[in-house]
Amino acid sequence: MITRPLDLQSRLSAPPRDADVFFWLNAGAVALFFGLLGSRFILGPGVPVQINGGPPGLDIPRTATVTQGAASVVVSYRRDNMVLFEGGIFELRDLNAPMEKYVKGHPGATMMMRVDKQVSVQGLLDLLDLAKKAGFAHVWLAAEPRRGDADNPVTAVR
Repeated sequence: MITRPLDLQSRLSAPPRDADVFFWLNAGAVALFFGLLGSRFILGPGVPVQINGGPPGLDIPRTATVTQGAASVVVSYRRDNMVLFEGGIFELRDLNAPMEKYVKGHPGATMMMRVDKQVSVQGLLDLLDLAKKAGFAHVWLAAEPRRGDADNPVTAVR
């Protein structure tokens, strides 16, 4: 008894058995919330663009599963000849090979394009053409509100 002079272990009570149910309910609720909030139930903010040979215009993709409609890669087009794709900075003419490599690894991929206002319309169309040649299933154009629009939301008048 030299190592345990106060004999505190004999005075401890057994852990309560009724807390097990609450623990598992709490763990299940946490897992449910992470499963729902971390999933791809919410489609990306953007406008779908027709690229696969149909009639010109906007095309809402038909999705068989939840993950088909979500963006699988995001491309940021900052200014002409500066494209951010999969962690690298590319010029538009050098982007074809990485895009084809990505599509081979992810068949049926969806690309979301975040295009800055400094990019010309011709640059946007060139990037859409590259996405079509690379084999992306869908392309979404992401939009963000202007700086002043977010501060002054439109309210309904009754």
